[in-house]
Amino acid sequence: MKPLRLLVLLVSLPLLFWGCKKEPELDGVLFEEIEWRGSYRYHKGSDTPYTGKVFGFHENGKKSLEKNYKDGKWDGLNTIWYSNGQKMSERNLKDGKEDGLWIAWHPNGQKKKEETFKDGEPVEDSEKFWNSKGEPVDSMTEAEKE
Repeated sequence: MKPLRLLVLLVSLPLLFWGCKKEPELDGVLFEEIEWRGSYRYHKGSDTPYTGKVFGFHENGKKSLEKNYKDGKWDGLNTIWYSNGQKMSERNLKDGKEDGLWIAWHPNGQKKKEETFKDGEPVEDSEKFWNSKGEPVDSMTEAEKE
């Protein structure tokens, strides 16, 4: 093979592969594009309550939140992250109300709180707490102590 053809091949192949690579697209809209109207969330400029995912990002580019909406109300898994990338909380909602497990974590990744909800109400005796070392404690006040 002639040196010029080899050079063109070596230069063009990486450009071809990198040029075809697409950035991942978010399946939803940015938090800033959603607004409250009464008790419902709408995509700005729309007259229909929003259904789908909503994303937010910290200033450092890491995801800060991912929430799901159905007919303008929270519905499904909702997750919030600290700016260091660790999960802050995760909870399930149905028709705008907590329904299922709600978990909160310390910034170091240790579990902080766990509680179960049914139709927006806490299930009796389901609340549990841990300090930042992962040790069980009796209250949120104790869990938040460093």
